[in-house]
Amino acid sequence: MMVTVMEFLEGFTLLDHDLLGTDIVNNTVAIELGKFMGKTHAATHSSKLAKDKVEEFAKLFENRAMRDIQLEFVFTKCYNEATDDQKNGLIVDEAFMKEIEELKAAYNGANIDNLSLCHGDLHPGSVMVNKDEVRVIDPEFTVYGPPGLDVGSLLSGYVLAAVHQAYSGNKDAVSSIIKDVENIWYSYKNEMENGGISSELLKKIEIETIGFTVAEVCRTALEFAGGRKWLQFDDTDVKLEARKAALSIVSSCMSGRHKGGMALLLSEISKL
Repeated sequence: MMVTVMEFLEGFTLLDHDLLGTDIVNNTVAIELGKFMGKTHAATHSSKLAKDKVEEFAKLFENRAMRDIQLEFVFTKCYNEATDDQKNGLIVDEAFMKEIEELKAAYNGANIDNLSLCHGDLHPGSVMVNKDEVRVIDPEFTVYGPPGLDVGSLLSGYVLAAVHQAYSGNKDAVSSIIKDVENIWYSYKNEMENGGISSELLKKIEIETIGFTVAEVCRTALEFAGGRKWLQFDDTDVKLEARKAALSIVSSCMSGRHKGGMALLLSEISKL
């Protein structure tokens, strides 16, 4: 027997639309999203569960069909099919692709010591907000996978929004978005620490988070993210400059994340 409980989200709007708008998004939204991810990931992290429970979660939330879609469209297709014009400003060499393959393996569950229950597709289009209220929707990509996947997917939207707002001339929005990136990470980190996740693991998750962040920024900048409206401008020159700015962040952070971590990402966004 099954009961479905539904809530009509009257007055709520999609976060990705709000991040592209002229109004500043309430900073509480970022804090609450960080808390949500931190509580969920800490409670289900493989370092906190018995071996048999980890194996149960890995099987129960393998979600192979949807996972294979992500493996193809997020981590493979854009690098194989993007033109030289699309990749202008990005060097897709052996070292870069090694980073992508590591992220791909992590997403596929290779690192058994660092897995949590993940939404699996937690970009700002899967978040609805009403002032400081937050609702997370569309969990069909849920997996028992690397926690940095969720944090990185969410942050990618904020990074892309910062680029978009910078090239739309909205400096106040850019500053607010940069603050939100900090809010998400530090509220997330605080909940993970409260949940007993070690500082060593948190550092790994931080580096992993930056990787997933810029991988999604890269895919979107290369125009392989479906109908998402990030970096779309009527002026062709502005569009090209915005894309180059996004890919510059990707280039700096994909390998540099291992030493620079979150501080590097924040530094690169701040250049906008």
